Amino acid sequence: MTLRLSLPAQPTLLKRSWSLGANTCHAPLVMRSDLQAHLRRSQQELGFRYWRAHGTLSDDVSVFTRYPDGQTYYTFSGLKRILDAVLASGLKPFLELSFMPVDLSRDPSQTITHYRGPTAPPADFRRWEELISETARFLLATYGADELRTWYFEIWNEPNIPFWTGTQDEYFQLYRHAARALKAVHPALRVGGPATARGEWIADFLDDCARHQAPVDFVSTHVYPSDVAFVDSAEGEVKLLGLDFLHRHFARVHREVQERRPGLPIIWGEWNSSAGPLAENHDTCENAAVISSALAGIERWADGSLFWNLSDIYEECQYHFAPFHGGYGLLTVDDIPKSAFRAFEFFHQMETHSLSIDGQPGSAERGAFGSASADQKRLVVLFWNTVTLGPWTLTPQAPAGYRATRLERILPGQGSAYEAWLELGRPMNLSRAQHAALAAASVPAVDTTWQGGKLSLAPGTVALAIWEKIE
Repeated sequence: MTLRLSLPAQPTLLKRSWSLGANTCHAPLVMRSDLQAHLRRSQQELGFRYWRAHGTLSDDVSVFTRYPDGQTYYTFSGLKRILDAVLASGLKPFLELSFMPVDLSRDPSQTITHYRGPTAPPADFRRWEELISETARFLLATYGADELRTWYFEIWNEPNIPFWTGTQDEYFQLYRHAARALKAVHPALRVGGPATARGEWIADFLDDCARHQAPVDFVSTHVYPSDVAFVDSAEGEVKLLGLDFLHRHFARVHREVQERRPGLPIIWGEWNSSAGPLAENHDTCENAAVISSALAGIERWADGSLFWNLSDIYEECQYHFAPFHGGYGLLTVDDIPKSAFRAFEFFHQMETHSLSIDGQPGSAERGAFGSASADQKRLVVLFWNTVTLGPWTLTPQAPAGYRATRLERILPGQGSAYEAWLELGRPMNLSRAQHAALAAASVPAVDTTWQGGKLSLAPGTVALAIWEKIE
């Protein structure tokens, strides 16, 4: 198959949606030095710009506390420690405002995950609005308006599944109170939602905002191409619904937003190759191909990607410290990059402007994504082929006057350390030599002698090719 690369007459500037950032599970984990190292690495090596996590208002951050004397206090030193660590890493907060402090909750017995995040609506929505107002005033006084206007403020997480035990109308009420409180503190604060699972509630959410004149500066939502509704039964093999499933959801949400609020930014605030927190497909080489296809779709249909999850330092389903255990992370608990990390690294090498590619297959399971430098002196193209299809032989055809200079690949044992770990016998406790071997196996294969021509992609692999203009 021949893929013809061509420079559009007026190349468009890429949104670079893949660089928005990633999640780190539970906000208090950011106080761990090893997770802070992962935050810094994501900023330095992947160009990530934002961080998101659950539980910024939960009792383990101690923002709202009732003391034995019956008095209640707002105490923000815990939240400040978390945010300061994020900012010190070079990232900015995509600040998810959740979960409900126990003393404000309608039913404190309703919780979720290993760290027991409270999921019930507030007993009094006025107290919830006061909490958001006090939080925003503290942030404004601490970080200043110029800094805060660069953040995102998101209301709750996945209110359409058990992260919220209220109704849809009660979530919309929660959103309205919070959004108005934020704007009252400073009108430049960016607020959005509904942060739903499966790309749901988007039309209803925007219609409700319009009906009640509630502010909304962006839409955020989540999707995973699997049939796992939530954490239960999410271990081991996970049935995947295919990348076309993902791309259809990207397009549908884009359409629903455009019909109601044209141009409103869309952020895919959580996604991965499956929703199972202990699923092997997160660790394998093939995940890089899935991630690559998804990122190309997000760039087309949305404005930002927040990958779930940056790190296997993670506690929703209790801690797991095995070197590879199916965790969501781009980095293992031992700081070994997975194939998905390398996929983001490949996208980080992309240039700034669009590049046309003619002759692509019709399925999202295999394809290409290309870019050109502003001066058109460098072309970068990424190719992927998932395991659902056989080997793919293609011939990328660059415009006249360009020569191929470099080819990088994500292969089992070269850009994907999981397969090397299997060959080592699945050691649960790594020696220094084993850790070094896995770190070496996580580095993509590089060929600086590649001169173009036919390129063969085995199932579940990714390649990045570079052409430079002949002077």
